[in-house]
Amino acid sequence: MSQPYNREIELRDRFNHFIADKITGGSEDYYSKLSVEDFEDLKTTLRDIHNIITYRTTIRFIEWVSERFPYVRENYQVYLDQVLNTKPSDNGYDLVVTGDINVIAEIKCNKPINDGYKFGSAQKTGIVKDLRSLLEGKSKAKSVSPNTAFKFLVIYDFGEHTMRASHNLIKNLPDDLKGKVGFYGEGMLLSQDHVYLVFLK
Repeated sequence: MSQPYNREIELRDRFNHFIADKITGGSEDYYSKLSVEDFEDLKTTLRDIHNIITYRTTIRFIEWVSERFPYVRENYQVYLDQVLNTKPSDNGYDLVVTGDINVIAEIKCNKPINDGYKFGSAQKTGIVKDLRSLLEGKSKAKSVSPNTAFKFLVIYDFGEHTMRASHNLIKNLPDDLKGKVGFYGEGMLLSQDHVYLVFLK
């Protein structure tokens, strides 16, 4: 006979398994050792996880760009320092390259909600806003004009869910963005009139 559902047991087990499997390797009851205040402190700390994922994806994109543009490869440390010295709350682009070539990029780390195949309403709104900023510019990013830059929307690749959600997004873009956004293909001729979606792990 199955036991009745117990919310605390489920929460405790999920929490303990995650800590043991991913962090400590031990099998202690970490859940029971933490007070409500401890969990609140942990929640506050975990808010930075999105920033960590965005930072790591941005670094990976610098590597990606440097593999395709010699100018970026020759000035790799400049752009690495740019990312390291930018606060997460900064309202500029996530990466700006100026010089022999101009590149602007926004980094998105949205996992489709509920492991589905579409981005949620808030996720889609944020992505569309970033697409418009890449095409039209940002008031706090005047060092380069979008008209003279290659534009990339970089999406962290969570697998098939990300790809299918991105295809759905492109198919259902607002009319003013249709035909201006597409998927990057290796070796393709780039246009400064378009935004290219790049998927990175």
